[in-house]
Amino acid sequence: EIRAIIDTGSELNIVNKRICDSRILRPVDMQQTMTIADANGGRGKLIGIVEDVPLHCGTVKTMASLYVGIHVPYEMLLGRPWQKDNQVSIEERKDGTYISFEE
Repeated sequence: EIRAIIDTGSELNIVNKRICDSRILRPVDMQQTMTIADANGGRGKLIGIVEDVPLHCGTVKTMASLYVGIHVPYEMLLGRPWQKDNQVSIEERKDGTYISFEE
């Protein structure tokens, strides 16, 4: 089990390098690096990207390309690219917040 944060304000999907090395077990393209600014104004470097990673939420399978970060404070962050590519919506209801997957 990997805990993922769904961030509707993020333009990237990011995975912690520790999780990438121990759970994803796919090659990382180290040619695609990126410097990012976090919500607190700090800066960090993403060391590469791992493409077409299958992710499961219950019985639903989605796919994502994930940038790899060494010093990120989460296991995985799923941003707008994952939401758009997999037609994921967040619904606010009186009894709580729900994730909706279109088919």
